Amino acid sequence: MAFRKTLLSLLIAGTVSLAPAFSTSAFANEDVSEQAQAAEKDARKTPPSPFMAVAEVDSGNEKVEEFLEARGWVRGESAQNPGGGTLVVASQAISADPTSISFSEARILATEEAFLQAMGELVSQDAVTVGVSMADRFLKDDLPEDVRDTTSLDALGKAVAGRAAELTIQGMNALLEELGADASGLPEMNVAERKNMIYDEFVTETTWQAMGQLSGVGVFGVIEEVGGDGPVNNGRMSIVVVKANRFSEFGRQLRTGDVAPGQAIPVDDIRARLKPQLKEGVPMLGYFGAQPVVDAEGRYGLLSFGMAGPQLTRGTLDEFEITAELEASKEIAKLMADGWLAQFASMTVQGQKESTKRKLNQKVKETRGNGRTEIKTSQGIGKMVNNVLESEANARLKGVQTIAEWNAVDPATGHPYLGFVKYWSPQTSAKAQGLKKKPAAKPAASGSASKQSETKRTTRSTGSFGEW
Repeated sequence: MAFRKTLLSLLIAGTVSLAPAFSTSAFANEDVSEQAQAAEKDARKTPPSPFMAVAEVDSGNEKVEEFLEARGWVRGESAQNPGGGTLVVASQAISADPTSISFSEARILATEEAFLQAMGELVSQDAVTVGVSMADRFLKDDLPEDVRDTTSLDALGKAVAGRAAELTIQGMNALLEELGADASGLPEMNVAERKNMIYDEFVTETTWQAMGQLSGVGVFGVIEEVGGDGPVNNGRMSIVVVKANRFSEFGRQLRTGDVAPGQAIPVDDIRARLKPQLKEGVPMLGYFGAQPVVDAEGRYGLLSFGMAGPQLTRGTLDEFEITAELEASKEIAKLMADGWLAQFASMTVQGQKESTKRKLNQKVKETRGNGRTEIKTSQGIGKMVNNVLESEANARLKGVQTIAEWNAVDPATGHPYLGFVKYWSPQTSAKAQGLKKKPAAKPAASGSASKQSETKRTTRSTGSFGEW
């Protein structure tokens, strides 16, 4: 009897305890669904984080690295690079929205700024190398290790000037003499003033020597990243620049006219290679600056690409304004192509002139005096060097030919562009000089620019015209 009572009580207890379990099982899915909906509603009410991830505003160097890897090129000096030279990559943000008519000019300007940054990096690298060697000689290997390993010309100059300030007046004067300054006629100066003068002369001397090595610089790639739905969607331009001794010889011949016509790539060969790209139109947007080309037989030439973005908008310009804008853009593109060739030819010789050194010294003094950042960044050094080179350039180039004219609409943004391609070779130079040979485009169709509230993210890269 006791056993039955116990069993009955257990059954009753089991029945009572199982009822809630059955109820929970029946309504489990409904409860989870309600909880998920509530969580989703709360998430929509919750504002996003006030902090932006780096990936939201910077796409990184993935596209640049893909570009280099596809060609087997590497940053720095390498036999794998074009001409076995030193390769640097520089990038610059585009300062206008892709939906703005001014975007085309901003895109070209960003590419030019990236080139100046690359050129400044090349000068900075050589200047720091020269500077460390000079500092070791002046300071008897007393340069601090952290400064010895610096890549900043400004930091190196300040370190040298700071150590020099510990010397006697005679010692500081001797150092100024070593740097090329005439210390005999200096006015009365305190230690701080002499320290500033040593900084100016040191930065001038090292940069001037580095400019003497700045020759044979060509553009071998342009990578464009534009659009997208992120907070930074104007895009950026990256440029691949190579400096090689082999290209310096091209510049010497271009500058002096002392050429070997038999070593030139014929103009007709270049035209044949350009023809399919001129028909497509759009790929020409990726060519920029001066670019040395070499064929399988070792023959060579030099191409120059000039470009402009005419500001043409429907319904806002009359016939005269359209004509004036178009002609102005063509002239800008022609001058740009000529300018790249003149710069390529002039770099070495201008970097070795005393007048160049004097102008450079004045620029350094102005920069230090007003606290600008030219000497602190590679882009600033590039601009400073370029300004001096432009003021000194007087190259009279012989044998430069315009071999193509093109226009195209950027399919990603709808902006119109036009450009000219110019070519120089030992053969065209010899023909212009009347020398005998020594032994040894149709424009692309335009389309209408459609206005859009958001530009789809696009990436485009163009490599070197010649095969390396």
